[in-house]
Amino acid sequence: RTVYMSSHTNIVQEKALHLMQSIGQNTYLKSIMSGMMLILPVTIMSSVATLVKVFPFAPYQDFLLRHNLTRFFDIPITFTNNFLAVIVAFSVAYTLAKNFDVDGFMSGLISMISFFILTPYDLGEIGPLGQSFSIPGQWLGPMGLFTAILVAIISTRIFVAITRKGLIIKMPENVPEFIFKSFSSLIPGIAILTLFTIISAVITSVCYGSIHEIIYKLIQVPLTSLGSGIWSLIFVAVVAQLLWFFGLHGHAITLGIVAPIWFAMDAQQLAAYAAGVDLPNITGFAFFMTYGAAGDLLPLAIMLAFFAKSARYKTLGKIALPPAIFTIGEPMAYGVPLVMNFTLAIPYIFINGIMLGIAWYLTVIGVLPRVAGVSTPAGMPIIISGFMQGSWKIAAFQFIGLFARFAGWYFFFKTADLVACREENQTDTI
Repeated sequence: RTVYMSSHTNIVQEKALHLMQSIGQNTYLKSIMSGMMLILPVTIMSSVATLVKVFPFAPYQDFLLRHNLTRFFDIPITFTNNFLAVIVAFSVAYTLAKNFDVDGFMSGLISMISFFILTPYDLGEIGPLGQSFSIPGQWLGPMGLFTAILVAIISTRIFVAITRKGLIIKMPENVPEFIFKSFSSLIPGIAILTLFTIISAVITSVCYGSIHEIIYKLIQVPLTSLGSGIWSLIFVAVVAQLLWFFGLHGHAITLGIVAPIWFAMDAQQLAAYAAGVDLPNITGFAFFMTYGAAGDLLPLAIMLAFFAKSARYKTLGKIALPPAIFTIGEPMAYGVPLVMNFTLAIPYIFINGIMLGIAWYLTVIGVLPRVAGVSTPAGMPIIISGFMQGSWKIAAFQFIGLFARFAGWYFFFKTADLVACREENQTDTI
């Protein structure tokens, strides 16, 4: 009976892992996540401009106001964070096209133009250079993000289908590459842009609105409500760590699903922070990284380096500590190892979720301020990343959180260290 139950458990475990691997390898989810990561320099630029604009030092702020300098910081913010949907329309199409082995640049360009075709605009006066027009900024930023992703996927899939069927203008082999790409994308491009023009015309005529409004109300708002709750963040944190426990890249799999929701929330947060108004969200990608992922294995690295009695753990701790300071935990994941290590499974899987829950509660009752939604570079040490989210209180919580994580790891670490010492002693005796 025991053998049967064990076999049944292994089958269920293998099926669950196969499902998660399939999700992680899904072309569309990978492309969305890669597209989001591709624009990281843009979001960091927006974050830096925002931090410089709102830096909380009275003489500095007086200087900016006296010389009317804040408007210059609004320029990079406008064309990064407030232009996020336009950029994503290009970047997601680019990465998706690359995954299908077709021209990424032309796919991204066609997707971006298609996004603009679907975006409402107002006609102005006719001048010497033609008729002027203006595009409302509300759909170019976070509110248009889901439309941008859908446009990128649809336009790129059409581009791939037409290209693979050979319905392109073929040029001689000795033609320069840029001319070859221009002509080969001509038929797919015209077909795609015509399709989105028809869609825009039909929706505008029938609904007296835009596709942006429809997608925002029917898709983006419900998904944001579903994915922004603290239990959603805790669930993602636990599942991510569980996947890491089984040797899979947990964050690459789980964040690919929730990234559009959380990135849109961060963009709203950063826009409000730059404008000096109340921040609309508690959670988001910045919240998840600030409280749930940043520095999660640093206490274990400290214990390995300075408290371990096992020779191999001591050596590993000295190697793993510098990367852990910069939030890199792979040396411990595969060196301790934490993968398939049932002795350390409980803290490895659950501590991040617990810390997220505590941070959320303290934010709700007003002890902690809301994070600013700032995009920090990969490897940013904790405490520094806390200050970058707009408050010393966030940095202080990260520091105190190290001790809380230390306490959560300690008993399990001592048990693993004792087992390692016994194994080393048995080896020495032999």
